[in-house]
Amino acid sequence: MAKLPADEGQAKIDALPQTTGEVPVFSLIVYVAHRDSETEARTANIDGFSCRASDERSALQQLLPQVKQRVMECLARKEPIEWLDPPLERAPGEQQRVIPFHL
Repeated sequence: MAKLPADEGQAKIDALPQTTGEVPVFSLIVYVAHRDSETEARTANIDGFSCRASDERSALQQLLPQVKQRVMECLARKEPIEWLDPPLERAPGEQQRVIPFHL
């Protein structure tokens, strides 16, 4: 469940699977910024993913498959998923999006 700290305004997201015996659901935190004529998006709770696109929807459509691939590879190798907890800090002008996903 999301907990909103009063002093930071950022959601605390439990990124581990929420249930056992069912399809695991993960939460991806993405920071989005509109710069010039493009949208920048970067992941906040798993390192190494960012992109630029013409709009927010396109940026998220680029990021999510890459993150899913990494998570699937980690699970296949029985390695831990290296979630960042706490997530990276937001830069000025960035807005937070929380995207639930399953594999």
